[in-house]
Amino acid sequence: MLTSEYNSPVFVLTSDVDWASEDCLQDFFGILDRFGVKPVMMATHRSAAISRRAAEGRIELGLHPNFLPGSTHGATVADVVRHMFDLFPDATTFRSHSFVDSSPIAAAMAGRGLRYDSNLCLYLQPNLVPLRHQSGLVRFPVFWEDDVHAAHGGSWRVDDVIERFLEPGLKVLNVHPLWVSLNISDTAYYDRHKGDSQALSTADLARLRREGDGARTFLVELLRRLTELGHRFSTLGDLHRLASSLPRGDAGRENVVSDAEYECYWKGSAADRQALLKDLYNQRDALDPYATSRDFNARELEIEAIRRALPPAGHVIDLGCGNGYTAISLARGNERHTFTGIDFADRLIDGACRLAASERPPLARPPEFICGDAVAYLSQCATGSADAVITERFLLNLPGRDVQRAVIADCFRVLRPGGRLLMCEASDDAFNALNRLRVATGLPAIPGTSTDNVSAMRFDDAEVEGFAREVGFRLADKLGFSSYFVISRVLHPLLVSPLSPRFGAPINRLARIIQSHLPFAPGFGSNVLWVLEKP
Repeated sequence: MLTSEYNSPVFVLTSDVDWASEDCLQDFFGILDRFGVKPVMMATHRSAAISRRAAEGRIELGLHPNFLPGSTHGATVADVVRHMFDLFPDATTFRSHSFVDSSPIAAAMAGRGLRYDSNLCLYLQPNLVPLRHQSGLVRFPVFWEDDVHAAHGGSWRVDDVIERFLEPGLKVLNVHPLWVSLNISDTAYYDRHKGDSQALSTADLARLRREGDGARTFLVELLRRLTELGHRFSTLGDLHRLASSLPRGDAGRENVVSDAEYECYWKGSAADRQALLKDLYNQRDALDPYATSRDFNARELEIEAIRRALPPAGHVIDLGCGNGYTAISLARGNERHTFTGIDFADRLIDGACRLAASERPPLARPPEFICGDAVAYLSQCATGSADAVITERFLLNLPGRDVQRAVIADCFRVLRPGGRLLMCEASDDAFNALNRLRVATGLPAIPGTSTDNVSAMRFDDAEVEGFAREVGFRLADKLGFSSYFVISRVLHPLLVSPLSPRFGAPINRLARIIQSHLPFAPGFGSNVLWVLEKP
């Protein structure tokens, strides 16, 4: 089991299409649009409505293969899987019709590049979390489904069950367009009309729609209540990225060096320091999206800040890109930018290429990843050849101030006029302010470096901003994550003391959500995004 704890309900709305007509789907989408819900559509057949919404990014596209005897999708597992991917090559997930499951089915889906599914129904079970299937798929179990609810004799009045929906845990809801359009409340009524589902027009739906309580009234009232209570819906893809935040394998996300190695690093030459760091990063699990980020919530905030600060279009260089997670995240649904990532750790670059290739739907403009010395690579770039350069905790790992300054100056040379250096690095000012707050509340100060964080050359804000001006840059913006760091580095440790806080604790996820709705203000924390623009 993945122990990414949910101390509040986390909602996802999925829908098994079950051969619903175009008018039925349009009716269903109309309800979801009223509440701003992006669903995960498990498709069974070609549909103009589904294809259009998938192209517009308004749904997550999944498969709903039928493995039952007599299926029109195929006679064997291989036939069905091939048929479904021929229809929907960009699908990201699946749920089998009638929840049919087997090791060969899961293996076939994983073999086609899927990384998660929702092929298990655990009706109204509390405290659900994602599960790790033996195939390698992450499984998001269904909490509630309309036809299962009917089979259990459940009430169609939201007031009778709302408390179950508000309990902590994963809340994957599954509804069927036909059940919603006809306001079905029992399986007998469904059985009478399911054979006509592909042909039902808007007039047919209005004529056949039941009065009283049913799947339609329940869904509308549930969405209204949840929206009023401030809940929002994620997609399975969103949750998979969160579930992927947990370490996979022994490499984890940090390398603790010995006291002797720590001393050797700070006494060693620049080449010795870089060699040790390269060796440490090559020990990471390169297919873990957060291989270089112990605090994955802070990483997501960094990526969002970088996304906001990118120029409108053009070529972007990501120096010290690690396993490419930032470049891949920025490239999703983005045809305005091209990305090149460079890193000296060959294992991480291999992971970057594999992660980019596994994206579903495929990236329209996949980043290029290069294994090599990022400083040397930058020096060989033509003057005025890039629209943006990203350094995300790259400069802090360089062996000296002189190298840091040289890279900043070379970024100015490589950028076109109007280009931006997006320098997401460690601020000494914000770090010290955070430590003063910790000490004032009875917490110990966080050490600047340690055996589990061996390299961290933070910037004095005034000094680096002054140097950037000397080079020719203009400080266009300065973003930070003060709210997140105050909650995660002060409030969180105070609440769990004397236990040690964990990066993956639920409060840190909540801190990230809170920060995402507040100004990205610097002042407290360890990371700041300097947006430096070349006039």
